[in-house]
Amino acid sequence: MSPNKKKRLKVQKGAKFGKYRLVDKLGSGGNGDVWKVSNDEHDHYAMKILKNIDPISYQRFKAEVHVLSTIDIDGVLKVLESNLPEDPKSEFPWFILEIAEDFNVYQKDKDALEIVSGFVPLAKSLEELHKENISHRDIKPSNILFYNGRLFFTDFGLVKYPTREDITPKTRDVGAKFTMAPEMRRYADVADGKKADVYSFAKTIWIAITGEEKGFDGQYIANSVLGLKNYHKSLYLTKLDQLLAEATDNDENVRPTITEFISRLDEWLKLNKDFKKRNVTEWFEIQQILFPLGSPKHATWTDLDSIIGVLNEVAQVKALNHMFYPTGGGNTITAVSKAKEDGMLALHVGDIGAEILKPKKLTYESFGLEPSWNYFRLEVEETTAIGIPGVGSFKGTFQEMTEVEPGVYATYQCWDNNLYQGKPLPPLARPISRFMNGSFVFFCTTSPYNNLRGEYDAYNGQHNTLTEDQFREFIKQGAEYFATKKLA
Repeated sequence: MSPNKKKRLKVQKGAKFGKYRLVDKLGSGGNGDVWKVSNDEHDHYAMKILKNIDPISYQRFKAEVHVLSTIDIDGVLKVLESNLPEDPKSEFPWFILEIAEDFNVYQKDKDALEIVSGFVPLAKSLEELHKENISHRDIKPSNILFYNGRLFFTDFGLVKYPTREDITPKTRDVGAKFTMAPEMRRYADVADGKKADVYSFAKTIWIAITGEEKGFDGQYIANSVLGLKNYHKSLYLTKLDQLLAEATDNDENVRPTITEFISRLDEWLKLNKDFKKRNVTEWFEIQQILFPLGSPKHATWTDLDSIIGVLNEVAQVKALNHMFYPTGGGNTITAVSKAKEDGMLALHVGDIGAEILKPKKLTYESFGLEPSWNYFRLEVEETTAIGIPGVGSFKGTFQEMTEVEPGVYATYQCWDNNLYQGKPLPPLARPISRFMNGSFVFFCTTSPYNNLRGEYDAYNGQHNTLTEDQFREFIKQGAEYFATKKLA
């Protein structure tokens, strides 16, 4: 070693770089370390030190310092001080940032909506970067920090900006393994960094709200093991599913811009926080599933399997539907299945109960107006009563009983006493009502029909006093009246 050549300090606890002393190592990357440091006034900061130095890694380090020193965007931590030696082999390059917390600190004890809400201002930061023609190109959870009550981007080593010389070899990919856009694997040197950022941002959100750190390969597919419905059953997910699918499309031209992404993500959050809007949206989506080419004014199903299939679509979304009984009152169906009796079905209600009936037909009615007025009507085929001593019928319409096992009925008192023929009821026993006639109607939970009172009270079984055509005309008039009132 030349006697005039400066000996490079060791990167270890207690070492001093400029006015900063290394206190604790916060993390390590492929090319260096991040340390908690203190200055002479005992203020604490984060110092990033480049250790594995070659021409490309040093160019990237300097590019990161340039961007973080010159841009002023909320959501991007600014470089407070830096050391970029002419000869990085004589002393380590470093720069100073405000000290921030890891992304997992932000995630802790937050539900999915809270986590995603924090991504909206971060997406706006990315939007500002894109307006300046700056692309991050390395978005992943570990490159997001939590500081001063919000999320920040960090690690701009792969940043691309207009005046930066491209140093990426044509054969080298760029980005994080688990969130990298496909074009960044194939031709990173000419790929559009902004579109790649949207891809990585979408995958980062998926990782954040599923906890699956290794993400997934390829495009997001909602109806697969990747589907968010497998992780968050109580959320409305359709619009987020659609957004993530488009944002992770292999064709970069299908992906939304970050501005469009923000708008759609915000819309999804608002729908989940507004039950009425969410309920009507989900009700309309059920109709789109049943009629993908367009909703008819009227549709009828008479086949048992088809009726069960349609009503299961209505039942599968939590709190979506409200069912009105022929005799008055209402409930929510949670599933529909075949009953043991031939040609009959069971409408599952509550935790364990069921309404058993033989369907004559199921009809769907639409008015081309507010979807919340659209409804389903289930007509019951007339059947005879079950002759069991001690079991009467309510207004000749239904019998309340205990289904001891499929197709085996007993008095309702068996359920109350948990006894049948002197023995405890078996595990599959349940309370049921067996309907012999009448009609049920199903509306979305927030339909205006549900709020009608007085002479037209929805809960008094009024629909069952009208014919199918009369009830349709009644609802049509209500839908038209409310539509006119809304426009006034």
